[in-house]
Amino acid sequence: MAVIIHRYQAGSLSVQSFAVLEVKRKFWLIALVLTALCGPSAIALDRAHFVELNQKAAELRKKQDWPALREVLVEMGRDIPGLTPRYMLRMASVETHLQHKTEALRWLERYAATGLTYDVAGDDDLKPSVSDPGFQRIAQQMKDRTRPIQKAEAACTFPLPGIMPEDIAFEKSSGTFVVSSIQNHTLYRVSLPKPGEKECSISEIPLENSAKRWPILAVSADPKRHLLWATPSAMPDFVGFPKEDAGKASLLAVNGANGKTVQRFDLNSDGPAVLGDMSVTADGIVYVSDSIGGAVYRVQGDLTTAKLEKIAGGFFSPQTPALARDGKRLFVADYSLGIAVVDLTQKQTEKLEYLPHPESIAVTGLDGLLLDGNSLIGIQNGTEPVRIIRYHLDAAQTKIVSAEVIEQSTERMGEPTHAVAANGMIYVSANVGWNKVDDHGKLKSGEQFTPPVLLRFPAEGRTKLQ
Repeated sequence: MAVIIHRYQAGSLSVQSFAVLEVKRKFWLIALVLTALCGPSAIALDRAHFVELNQKAAELRKKQDWPALREVLVEMGRDIPGLTPRYMLRMASVETHLQHKTEALRWLERYAATGLTYDVAGDDDLKPSVSDPGFQRIAQQMKDRTRPIQKAEAACTFPLPGIMPEDIAFEKSSGTFVVSSIQNHTLYRVSLPKPGEKECSISEIPLENSAKRWPILAVSADPKRHLLWATPSAMPDFVGFPKEDAGKASLLAVNGANGKTVQRFDLNSDGPAVLGDMSVTADGIVYVSDSIGGAVYRVQGDLTTAKLEKIAGGFFSPQTPALARDGKRLFVADYSLGIAVVDLTQKQTEKLEYLPHPESIAVTGLDGLLLDGNSLIGIQNGTEPVRIIRYHLDAAQTKIVSAEVIEQSTERMGEPTHAVAANGMIYVSANVGWNKVDDHGKLKSGEQFTPPVLLRFPAEGRTKLQ
C-alpha cells in the first residue's frame, strides 16, 4: 500500500515522501531513505546509528554546511554496503553544491543505471548539472531506460471505478478473486469475464457492520481454514470513520461465504497503527505488517487461543511479507530501504538484515511482494516510473542476482499495488486510484476515478498467457 510523492530534499538524505498509507498507501513523511546492500550475504543495518546520522545530516542541510554534510553522507555509505537511488541523488546534490561537477555527474549516472528517472532540471540543487555537456548522455539514458514496457495483458477492468481495490487474493475453492476496498470499507468477490467480454463481474461480500467501520487494506485467502483474512485500519488523517478511531487497526478472519467474522484480533500498540499488508501460508500461518508502527506480526494455530504476536520490529515502513522457500525466513518489503529478511527461527528480532542486490537494481518503493518459484514479484509504486518487476534470486534465495521489468510507463497501470498467483498466472491490481485522492482519502478537485485494471502475466516457468 505504498505510493510515494517524492519531494526530494538534498542534504538530509530524506525524501519528503508521503507514503500513502496502506498506510500503505501511506500519506506519511518517510524521512529516512537508504537501502539494503550488495554484499555476498544479508547484512544488518544499525537502525539507531542510521537515524542519528540522518538527523545530523538534516541539521547540516539547514545550515548549508556542504563539506560537513558530505562527510556524514560518506559515513552513512560506509555503514551500509549498498546504496539506494535516493542516496545517489543526495550525493549528487552535495557534490554539485561543492562545485565537484565530475563527481556529481558520476552519482547521477549511477542513479540512471537503476532504470529510474528524475526531473533534474526541476531540482534547484541539481539543475546546474543540466548545462554540463556530460549530462546529456545521462538524460538520454534515463529516457531510454524508462520507455514503456508492456509484457502483461489486461485480464479485465472493474465495473466500479471508485472502490480503490487495494489488495487482491485468490480463493482456490471458489475459483474467484477477492479484493479489498479503501473507499467502501468492504470486500468484493471478482470473477474473470466470459470470452469476448472485458469487464470482470463483481459482487460485495456481506461483511458485518463492525468489520466495515474502517477502510479495509489487506486481504488474503486461507486455504487450510477455508477463510478470508482482512485488515480494517483507521488510517490517521483519513475520513469516513469516527475521528476517535484514528490509528486503530484489526485483523479479521472472515467466512467468505456469508461474511461473518469468525475471529477478531485488535492490535494493541503504543502508537497509531496501520495493518496494511499480509500473506497467509499454505498451512495457515498469517503474517501481517504495521506500516507506521514498523513491525510484523504473526497468527498461528487454533484461532480460539491464538494471539497476534510481534515477531520483528525496527522497520521503517514494512509492506508485504512473503515466505521464503525454506520456510525459515520471511521477506518483507521495507518501503524506503529494500527487502528485509526476518529469521523465523528466532522468537523476535529488532535488528533486521536486508536482501543483497546489485547496485544497479532498485529495490525501494516496493509495495506488493510475491514469491514466484525462485523469483520475487515486486510492485514498485514508490519510484519513477512505477514498475512491475521480477527479481531473480540465487538458488538458495539469499540474494538478488538480476531483474526483469514486466511493465512500466503505461497509462493503464496507473498505480498498481499487489500481486497474487492463480492457475499458473500472476495477477496484479492496477490503476487502484491512490493518485486520485488527497491525504485524507478524498477525491482531488478536478479528478475522477477510472476503472481499476486486473493485469496478468505468466508465472515462473510458464511462457504463454492463458
